[in-house]
Amino acid sequence: MKLIITVFIMLYSLVSVTPPVYAEEPPPVIRGEGAYLIDVMSGQALFMKNPNTQLAPASTTKIMTALLAIEKGNFSDIVTVSSTMLNNKLVYGTAIYLEPGEKIGFEDLIYATLLNSANDAAVTLAEHIGGGDIPSFVEMMNQKALDIGATQTHFVNPSGLTEEGHVTTAHDLALIARAAYRNPMFAEYVRTKTHPISRSKENVPILMVNQNELLWKDPSINGIKLGYTQAAQNCFVASASKDGRQLIGVILKSPGKEIWTDMQAMFNYGFSQYKSTVFKSRGSVISSIIVNNEPVDLILDDPIYMTQKLNEPQASLNLRVTQDTNPLTSVEKGQVVGHVEILEGETLLNTLPLKTSRGVEEKSGIDSVGSSHLAWIIGSILTISFIALMVNSYQRRRRTRYWRRQVRRSTRRRNLSGNFDSHESRLK
Repeated sequence: MKLIITVFIMLYSLVSVTPPVYAEEPPPVIRGEGAYLIDVMSGQALFMKNPNTQLAPASTTKIMTALLAIEKGNFSDIVTVSSTMLNNKLVYGTAIYLEPGEKIGFEDLIYATLLNSANDAAVTLAEHIGGGDIPSFVEMMNQKALDIGATQTHFVNPSGLTEEGHVTTAHDLALIARAAYRNPMFAEYVRTKTHPISRSKENVPILMVNQNELLWKDPSINGIKLGYTQAAQNCFVASASKDGRQLIGVILKSPGKEIWTDMQAMFNYGFSQYKSTVFKSRGSVISSIIVNNEPVDLILDDPIYMTQKLNEPQASLNLRVTQDTNPLTSVEKGQVVGHVEILEGETLLNTLPLKTSRGVEEKSGIDSVGSSHLAWIIGSILTISFIALMVNSYQRRRRTRYWRRQVRRSTRRRNLSGNFDSHESRLK
């Protein structure tokens, strides 16, 4: 009986401490020439195929066009279509057939760009944001790509029509899509299925319909953009959400409609074979600074997430803190005074702000020299006072000894005088 109980306890212990084992699935077979799957929260890659091969992005270019318009535009603007619109080769293909001189709302242009993939709407946005100059807007696109980390991307136009040198990679496009999707307004646009827009030449609104087929079929899909040209073939950037996780997939230069099923297969792989955990929670202390000789913790305002493959040992991330080297005389609670870079090996995944955990007021008068200087001053005063006390004590002892000597001398003189008088009296 004891043996049975012992064996049962041993088996129970083994079961209770052994981590669950999940069924491992092979990576999906993607027929596009380039593919990438990224976790939005952690920035870590879950799957890739030819991630750094430069390919034409087609209308997925409009992700960057719309993102810049959202960041830099005024949503109350009424935009006048330029007189050269019909002569611009960049508006060929998919369009809502804007006419020169027509007035249209700024936000309606964004819906037309992202839902209907209208080239004329994208070009009109570029002219409006670029001050009437499309090359200036394209420069903004390329600078934004560099800021995001998409270093192998080069845009030539805002619509995505095929031009020499207009290229990206699956990796870069995933970074661009991730940056765009983290903008709440952009995310709202690309998850919208239909939206009516007003045209000044029409009496009735025109309905914009999202061309993302998976958005209509799969409830986990919530964006982003597809594209096609003869040179680029089928291109698709999609986002999906499940169990609190958000993934973005990219497929470039896919030969046919299998791009839909390939994207779903990639998402299924990411959700079933990986898990996300909190590496550092919100409010975690990452570093500290000294303000007026007082330590102040630098904390996270957002958690750091980590994604890892199931059934594999827990990996780790590297943190690199950057902060202003100029000394601060005061800070407010929640003030951003640095950033933390999250790296997987040498790959930069994310950059988050670091905020002060408490405030420190600027000191005035003697406090402005700092507590160390104040301590030095106090120490000096105490030292001088001690020396003065010792000198005073020494002088008092000298005066006391002097008066004692005077008293002794006076006493001896009196004694000598008394003895002399007594001797004289005996002689008489």
